[in-house]
Amino acid sequence: MPDAPQRDAAAAGAPPRQPGDPYCANCGYSLVNLTDASRCPECGKPLVEVLARWGGTSHRARRYRSEAELFGVPVVCVAFGARPEFGEVHGRAVGIIALGDVARGGIAVGGNAVGVVAIGGLAVGLGGIGGMSVGLLTTLGGMSVGGFAVGGLGVGAVASGGGAVGGVAQGGMAIGYYARGGGVIGQYKVSPNRRDPEAVKLFDLAAPVLGGAQGPGGARFPLTQPAVVSLSLLAALSLAVVAGAVYGHVTWNSRSAARRGVRP
Repeated sequence: MPDAPQRDAAAAGAPPRQPGDPYCANCGYSLVNLTDASRCPECGKPLVEVLARWGGTSHRARRYRSEAELFGVPVVCVAFGARPEFGEVHGRAVGIIALGDVARGGIAVGGNAVGVVAIGGLAVGLGGIGGMSVGLLTTLGGMSVGGFAVGGLGVGAVASGGGAVGGVAQGGMAIGYYARGGGVIGQYKVSPNRRDPEAVKLFDLAAPVLGGAQGPGGARFPLTQPAVVSLSLLAALSLAVVAGAVYGHVTWNSRSAARRGVRP
């Protein structure tokens, strides 16, 4: 599918850019035949700072946009790599499923990702996985902040990690109202030198989620259990997004066909 800037240029009747043509590196505006200006006519930046010459197609950049759409948003959008010929310093993907340097969508995967489910270096969403992840429901990452947070440093209502801060916290260093770990600060504690009955009871009941203790029926759960639970919640969220997109796409097409009086 042709790239949007190419379609726009074609629609405007503009000639295609040639290697060596000058352009603004800040906004991508063509500076061909501009001889009496010191600033870019489009963004106002000084030409001495932004003047660049197009070297041709960015072969390493990848762009894809599916024909299928839902409410004007592509079901799948992919955008990786810079395209300086269009003033793009990184790929920006927006779609139900978005993959790119910067990704926004239902399921967003990228260096900077925001979505219902977000996976990336920086991930923000209802659920997220990343070096730094922030989520309303569940997060997993180097540093995670969320309702149920699991990571090197976890901060949340329920937190588990090397360091954990939350209402219920467990980790090498745990700070919480209920806290369990090697070093513990909290109202009710489970630590090498203290075992409050209230905390012991809570962590035993929560063993299927938090691991590390004997749960109901005598079953034991490993300390890796929080990561498994978080991944399961994220997988369920992803399936919900895909199912919702499929249902919405089919329903939208059916209603559009009915309005046109066409059998879908």
